[in-house]
Amino acid sequence: MVPWPDFSELSFGFSFLREFERLYAPGGTFPSAPDFISQADEASLGYDVEVALNKTTPVFFQFKRSFVLTTGKANEIQNGDFQYPVLYRMHLRKKEKYRQHKALRKLEQEGNAVFYVTSQMQNFDELTLAYVTGNVIDSTAALFAPSEIDLPDDSSDHHLTFQAGNSYAYLYSEGSPFERRHPSWVLVLEHSLIPGRRTTAQNREHLQAIAARLERQNPAAREIAARFSHPAIKASILAFLVLDAQLTFFKK
Repeated sequence: MVPWPDFSELSFGFSFLREFERLYAPGGTFPSAPDFISQADEASLGYDVEVALNKTTPVFFQFKRSFVLTTGKANEIQNGDFQYPVLYRMHLRKKEKYRQHKALRKLEQEGNAVFYVTSQMQNFDELTLAYVTGNVIDSTAALFAPSEIDLPDDSSDHHLTFQAGNSYAYLYSEGSPFERRHPSWVLVLEHSLIPGRRTTAQNREHLQAIAARLERQNPAAREIAARFSHPAIKASILAFLVLDAQLTFFKK
């Protein structure tokens, strides 16, 4: 039996996002879709969305909790792909022929910073220690761009297996290795977030296009997003409801 770690995906995602927003987002707390959904009026929000758009990079995170493999009996070790544990398996959502993965890849292809953020620690104690010491991003999270994960078909079950800090990962079911584009947070900053900064006008236009496309995909989500006029808020809500992704902004 492959063990799940003893923390929830929600706990992991919150810990990562809170640290990211505290360190990198304008004002330290912008934005997440559940906050927007809970608000009845944009005027009640406690930050200036327009200021937050200036010279920032929109970034989409989808959080996943990885299985933890701690013995040499794992297939990935038995077949020689890895030499020793600990290994982590990140499963991709197969529903509707990997519709979600394809949608995230399309979002990335349109010039957005998009990442799967998956756990690379064994238990809740490790997550707690990283959270209280401000080390969640660097030590407990592995980031993969959707474009790194090129599925050979959309009918088989697929997952990634990796080790914390390794420069490569494997895509299964077929066991194909690939060089990781972002094995460290420093590379994420250098390759995706810093070069992706836009002006306020550019961000507004870009987010309007994202919102319009996501609205066409999901009429129910469109009805909720229609309560708000600002493109950042609409895009954040639609990303959350349609892609299960969190939109925030990188500034530093």
